[in-house]
Amino acid sequence: MANPVKIKATVKQVVKHTATVTSYHLVPQGRVPKFHAGQFLHLALDAYSPEQQWPESRVFSIASSPAERSHELAVTISVKGRFTARIIQTLKQGSECWLKLPYGEFLFPPDRHLTLIAGGVGITPYLSLLKQMLEEKSEQSVTLFYGVRSTEHYLFGDLLGRCSTELAHFGMTTYCEDGSLPGAMGILDIDAIHASAPDNSLFYLSGPPLMIHSFKSRLSDLGVDIPRIRVDDWE
Repeated sequence: MANPVKIKATVKQVVKHTATVTSYHLVPQGRVPKFHAGQFLHLALDAYSPEQQWPESRVFSIASSPAERSHELAVTISVKGRFTARIIQTLKQGSECWLKLPYGEFLFPPDRHLTLIAGGVGITPYLSLLKQMLEEKSEQSVTLFYGVRSTEHYLFGDLLGRCSTELAHFGMTTYCEDGSLPGAMGILDIDAIHASAPDNSLFYLSGPPLMIHSFKSRLSDLGVDIPRIRVDDWE
């Protein structure tokens, strides 16, 4: 695993998805170490120098593929407190920030079936993997279950559409609470998800903490060994 490094980055593009969710495409100003899909970075707004302590920061999933690291690092930020609100208010096109990366063990082995479960902005830890799979024309078997409240909260539809079209062994089911999207109406159903998964599948959980706790407990009750349950719990 690469040792974390600290680099300055410039905001190239800002994409506002909803009133509280925004994506930033950042151009690194230094060498970006190799990272794996599923890892995360620290983002700081205040200036940093080696003589100083690392400034206040928050952690976000790296939404770029590993192959994109030399020219772009993307993150998606949901406002959940004072610092994330400050990020949304501060970072504009041309703004600078500091990054520290890579971190995390939310990794995806290439030789197993992956059952990916995402609640809301919990889709973001999977973006790097999906982009990498498209780049490599991956034959890996992956099933995504994506739960959202409404059409407005359905993020990265273009990327997900490409995966459905271009990846022969990628499947996806959307759960929409208000029924405004094709797929299942209502909230994510962990019993149905478990029943549809192949034997020995790995289960990945990313979303609100209550969802993660509930789904992890239920999968365990259904006989899934703890090593087969992977949780995006860096928050």
